Amino acid sequence: MRRRTLLAAAGAALLGACSSPAAERTSAPRSTRPPTATPSTTAEPLPPTSAPPTPGTAAEVLARSTVPVLCFHQLREFRADDGAYARTMITPPATFRAQLEALRDGGRTPVGAPQLVDHLQFGAPLPERPVLLTFDDGSVTHHSVALPLLRELGFPAAFFPMTVVLGKADWLSADQLREMDAAGMTIGAHTWDHQRVDRLAGDQWVEQLDRPRAELGEILGHPVDLLAYPHGVWSPEALPRVEAAGYRAAFQLSDPQDPAAPLLTIRRIMPPPTWDGPTLLAQLDGSF
Repeated sequence: MRRRTLLAAAGAALLGACSSPAAERTSAPRSTRPPTATPSTTAEPLPPTSAPPTPGTAAEVLARSTVPVLCFHQLREFRADDGAYARTMITPPATFRAQLEALRDGGRTPVGAPQLVDHLQFGAPLPERPVLLTFDDGSVTHHSVALPLLRELGFPAAFFPMTVVLGKADWLSADQLREMDAAGMTIGAHTWDHQRVDRLAGDQWVEQLDRPRAELGEILGHPVDLLAYPHGVWSPEALPRVEAAGYRAAFQLSDPQDPAAPLLTIRRIMPPPTWDGPTLLAQLDGSF
């Protein structure tokens, strides 16, 4: 009997030791504890949220399509085996610098491709006298020549490489694309191997539109939603395919924009290497 009494006393002591000393120190005596307030059942009002922007109509997008967009290709010196057509798409580095400095000195403000698309689609504001710089195909000179000058001048730009050439000699690598992306440049798709979209059929749509977008997204770690058409060529039949592949906007060359899908047919011009600074500025004022 005495043994049971001792065990019961020990158990009571252990249970008392498990209670929180802090709770005992802070708890008021039952007789003096203030009454507990009843929680309010009225929900706090939620802070107001901004409504998503409303996309403009096709006519509104067309009306906003006055921003000059320039398209460059290779940035290097001419070689003896360069034909006449190739020389229209090759810009010597000194000429390229002169053209970009003319934009700066002429009061033009380069903007990023997402900024331009936001302006076209939603009417988002842009700085005075904006211009967009784009580069097609994926030449390694986009990293070795364009990127240093763009950084020097503080200009954003958009680059559209073919994915078939990535990592090959004289073409951009995945690491270079990541560096350009981290520097604030926009990376878009230019199909897998430069096929004209007005001639695609069957499984070619996936190969030329869906897979390049997925590959570039995997390289960069974020979605890619801009496209530049190879040869600057598009067709009305291709536009639903481009949209279905997940592209928000697409860039052509000098054809009129599609009145029903102007965001998928944004117009660009190619400045030839024969244009000096004043000529380039005059062409911008006359073409857009």
